[in-house]
Amino acid sequence: MRTRDNGGAAAGGGLMTRDVVIVMAAGFFYMAGTMMGTTMIVGYAHELGAGGELAGMIAGTMNVVSLFCRPWGGRLSDRVPLRRLAVASLAFMIVANAGYAVAPSAGVVMAARVVNGVGFSCLSVCLAAWLTALIPLDRIGKGMGYYGLANALAMALGPATGIRLESAFGYRAAFGVAFAGMVAALVMVLTVRDDGAKRRTPPRRPEPRGSELRRAAPGNPLERVVSVRVIPVALVFMLFAIPYCATQSYIVTYVGARWLGVDVGLFFPSYAVALLVLRVVMRNMFDRWPFRRFLWLCSACMIVTLGMLAVMRDDAGLLVGAVLMAASYGLMSSVSQSAAVRLAGEGHGGRGNATYCIGLDLGMALGPIIGGQLYANLDPAWFYPALMLAVPLAVGVYLLAGRRIERR
Repeated sequence: MRTRDNGGAAAGGGLMTRDVVIVMAAGFFYMAGTMMGTTMIVGYAHELGAGGELAGMIAGTMNVVSLFCRPWGGRLSDRVPLRRLAVASLAFMIVANAGYAVAPSAGVVMAARVVNGVGFSCLSVCLAAWLTALIPLDRIGKGMGYYGLANALAMALGPATGIRLESAFGYRAAFGVAFAGMVAALVMVLTVRDDGAKRRTPPRRPEPRGSELRRAAPGNPLERVVSVRVIPVALVFMLFAIPYCATQSYIVTYVGARWLGVDVGLFFPSYAVALLVLRVVMRNMFDRWPFRRFLWLCSACMIVTLGMLAVMRDDAGLLVGAVLMAASYGLMSSVSQSAAVRLAGEGHGGRGNATYCIGLDLGMALGPIIGGQLYANLDPAWFYPALMLAVPLAVGVYLLAGRRIERR
């Protein structure tokens, strides 16, 4: 029988223990600060003299760096003390946000994005692996759903806060607040009692039929750094992340270019409220519904979301788009992460989360880059219709690999 100690969750006991709550809170603060920067970075780069395409490249640099560092972050999360890795990662992110706040040029911002990418890649995997070690595997869907809610709320409230702070006090002051968020996350990490070390080695037991890939993993170079069976889920999530991250980086610019009479600052808080309601109402479905059911629901909502943002003329259209974005990207975020943990298997939470996060990195990198290219080369009216192409591509990836996902 599995037991939990030092603030861990006992099997059959309460899921939201002290340590689980602290790790989730640390995840909220670091992600909110990161998303504040992502939302402001394009405008900040323009203010420092960067052109449209260069600003998009600066915005995507953090996630390009994170993409290359992510596999190693997964390996470290399965091998080194998680507290030590989290502290080191947060140190990188604190330095990066201090760099943003005092940057004299776009080149310095680019360098800070590189440093941020290293810290972000390791920390996001580390905290997810930490929770995987603190939560029973048979409740991982619900547990990671709550963690996904914390991250998704941060990804909504962070941009909204950044927009308000920049409008009131300027970019440098807003990055100072992001810096404070990273410091708060560091303090929280240092107070966690259980580092999950006792539960990061999978128990020895007979492997089920069809587990040849797991037994062959030590001899498979790719399997040593990523979980191969999680790659289709990561690709599906990447294609959902691209429209969201393009919106996150360019919705302010898009509304300004089209002279729309909407309050952009309402989008992310509305998204956060809708996501909170959806996660509470559907909290038990994450362990019951198959992946495909979520995929069809989220795909339909994403298409309607992008269509609504393409035709909106007032705040009502913006609010409908925000709610449906929560029902598409917001839900798919948790569904994909819990599916990745299950596919990777117990004791491989680091690699499973790292592979999922590679999809997130690609989406967060390609979203601003693709958004910059669309904004620079198309009439703004075609910005969101062009982003709709991501949805049939996501469905196509599932149709090619869905049987393996559902069987697992």
